[in-house]
Amino acid sequence: AAAAARARLREDGLRDARNRELMSRGYPPGPPQEAAKKLNLRDINTYMKLHEEFGDIFMLPLGDVPLVVTRDPNQIRELLGGTATERFPRPPNVIANIKILFGRAQIALDGEEHQANKRMLSQWLFAEPHNAKMAEPFSEIVSDVLERLHAAAAQPGGKLEAYSLCELAAADLSAAISLGRLYGAVRTGECPQLESLKICDRIFLRRAMNKRWRETEPTAVTEEFERNKKVIADTFVEGIAKIKGGSPLNHNILAHMVEQNLANRSASCPAGCVPTELETVSNMIGFLAGVGNTARMLTIALEMGARRPDVQERILAELHEHLGGLSREAAAQAAARGVAVPAAGMRELYAYQRLSKLEYLKCVMLECLRLYTPSTSVAPRHCTEPSPLGGFTIPAGTNVMANIYGAHRHGQYWSHPEEFDPDRFNEAAPGEPPRARGFAKEGLFPFSIGGHSCIGRNLAQEFGLMFWAAVFGSFQVTKGPGQPEAQFNTIKSDQILGFIEAVNGCHVSLAARPRDAAREAAAV
Repeated sequence: AAAAARARLREDGLRDARNRELMSRGYPPGPPQEAAKKLNLRDINTYMKLHEEFGDIFMLPLGDVPLVVTRDPNQIRELLGGTATERFPRPPNVIANIKILFGRAQIALDGEEHQANKRMLSQWLFAEPHNAKMAEPFSEIVSDVLERLHAAAAQPGGKLEAYSLCELAAADLSAAISLGRLYGAVRTGECPQLESLKICDRIFLRRAMNKRWRETEPTAVTEEFERNKKVIADTFVEGIAKIKGGSPLNHNILAHMVEQNLANRSASCPAGCVPTELETVSNMIGFLAGVGNTARMLTIALEMGARRPDVQERILAELHEHLGGLSREAAAQAAARGVAVPAAGMRELYAYQRLSKLEYLKCVMLECLRLYTPSTSVAPRHCTEPSPLGGFTIPAGTNVMANIYGAHRHGQYWSHPEEFDPDRFNEAAPGEPPRARGFAKEGLFPFSIGGHSCIGRNLAQEFGLMFWAAVFGSFQVTKGPGQPEAQFNTIKSDQILGFIEAVNGCHVSLAARPRDAAREAAAV
């Protein structure tokens, strides 16, 4: 019945007079306007069903100008990669909305201003020595996480709703990178900056879906946005003052930006540039905005580990080998017994060089990011002129969205795309130690691609490896009695093609792993 309904939708779309006129102008097929308006466009499954009927690229004729959606990875590369920022820029109204929250952050800029700021940030964010130094503050967050998890495991059933803890950990991660200190979010269970960000983000996304928000938004909502935005900005202005005042802090990117600002002062630019102080604060707000996706990434791997004891055992074996110092055979035996990694809570265990050896865990991370990519899309792209895409010539003035979720589940490019299979990213020969491949020709875009791709992806992945190593090395994570599997969808997002999250929560049970006293003593 569902298949028949979808087939009728396709037939109606092809027969519809307005659609035929739009297709004659170069648009791909799609449902009729009245049918499109009745669709639940906040449900990612709606788009997957539309792709089944209309192909890799289709239109949604919702307004005067249709919205075009593509899931084809080659089209997504064309839309977002290379020189796409010139051929397919972000729509002016989208950039205007982004600037309201993010000011002059690099994500809110285009052209040479964006490139200059991204180069400045990349000098720090993509440099291995800086990444290695961040392992120390990251391990402090992980220590706080383990303390919370031991308390949960000590309770009857060891029950935990994982996302809320992952969100607090992601907030502390943002503070560690940005400010050289933690918010204490995991330790205290509170983070005012995070709560203010969530309020601002909710209002920001609603504005993005309403071109007339300036006319229709209640004054109380506007004031709420400005009040919470100030809480966030004040935190970073205070951080700049501490750095300039010589306060002792951990390694952080804010110090790098302050240093670059001072180095770029001149007679023509006495206050400094690339970054200006406004750009510095704006970039910090941009980093904080990444908390949600980091939390989703952390949560997804815990959920999949709980569902798949076989995957969890292989992770544990790898941890015993590379963090515990056992041979491959002995590590496999220890993992089969479910024994904890010796001194799994010791910060020294998570040095950057050790984490880089966790190849199977990297495969698990990549598969989680493929199957449940936290951002199912990115900001729409705008056709400034008639643009060939997927065999169609999309008329000028049209917005196009990339369905990254759909690309990651495309049956033409991925085998058994609906299954969770970390070994799809393992390029080692059978019997050899795992080796995660660095490039996925099929098209893997969890951090987007091109000029506006996620600039914090290296540190997010580094922290993810450390977080999962500590958790799976210390606890058996399972689905306890009555704990449903997390349902990942976008229906809670305030925009179309929004964020994947566990809409019913991520509920798991924890049991502290038995410890090998002799090996613990030797490790210490």
